[in-house]
Amino acid sequence: MRNAVAPQLIAVTSALALACGGSDLTLPSDGRPAALAVVDGNNQTASEGQSLADPLIVRAIDSDNRPVAQVRVAFVVTAGGGTTSPDTATTDADGRASSRWTLGTAAGAQVVEARVAGSDAIKARFNGTASGPKGPALTTTQITAVNPSPSFPTEPVVVGFLVTANGGTPTGIVLVSDGTVSCTASAPGGQCSLTPPTAGTKTLTARYAGSATFAPSSGTAQHDVILARTSSTLSSSKNPSKPDDDVTFTASVTSTFGTPTGSVLFVEGSCDAPTRTWGADELDDAGRAKLKIQSLSAGTHFMFACYLGSGTFAPSVSNVIQQEVIKSGRN
Repeated sequence: MRNAVAPQLIAVTSALALACGGSDLTLPSDGRPAALAVVDGNNQTASEGQSLADPLIVRAIDSDNRPVAQVRVAFVVTAGGGTTSPDTATTDADGRASSRWTLGTAAGAQVVEARVAGSDAIKARFNGTASGPKGPALTTTQITAVNPSPSFPTEPVVVGFLVTANGGTPTGIVLVSDGTVSCTASAPGGQCSLTPPTAGTKTLTARYAGSATFAPSSGTAQHDVILARTSSTLSSSKNPSKPDDDVTFTASVTSTFGTPTGSVLFVEGSCDAPTRTWGADELDDAGRAKLKIQSLSAGTHFMFACYLGSGTFAPSVSNVIQQEVIKSGRN
């Protein structure tokens, strides 16, 4: 009886083995994974910020190289700033898990690691490359210094600038302008001098013209151009005087920036509300103006010189001269 059954068991066992693939059969493991193997998706290239064409696929296997199902695998971006979707996946019956990788916006090498949840030491690495943008690289231009600030009209102003870009050093020409006058210098960093002719708040603009490799860009800064301060003084050629005396009043206008130009009014009372305007004169090359007056009436005259200013120099008011005019015959 025993001898009759044994051949039948052997035959059934052999038939099952053949039906399942014989010696090539790999049964899923119900143990812990020993490794993650990269199946597909490694070493791909795409434009910055774009999704890679092929998914990232890993396979969890045990120490006998058998697939391990129901293993949670995290896909973690470790370089480049991109994203994965999903960021966590569970292995199927063949031990496989997959995710899509969208590259970050920085050109160059980027990395994703697939890690077994709860056992970060078991991991696989995916390398990707983000290609640079098509056409010239983007640049940034900024004004870094303005000296002096504020400045006076017709005073040279030195403007510093810097042009930067990712992945290279821009070359070419930078034009600096206030909308009226301009100057040029070479990128990436430098300075040039321009001379605003009038007072006011100016918008300085540095424009990088670009090149075959680098795109144009511009930067701005506000700059105040103010009128140069002046100081006026008034003197009299004869004080006290008599009604029939010729009296010459001399105004002198000065500034630390230079010699002022323009006109001076000679008034009595005050510059804001004169009781009488005696006359006007243009400043000479030394910044002086004169007015000769005859027939000043007897009494005290409060005389002022009022400098009217110019496109470069601010107005100013002189000291007061108390001109004493004495009647004839008085001692």
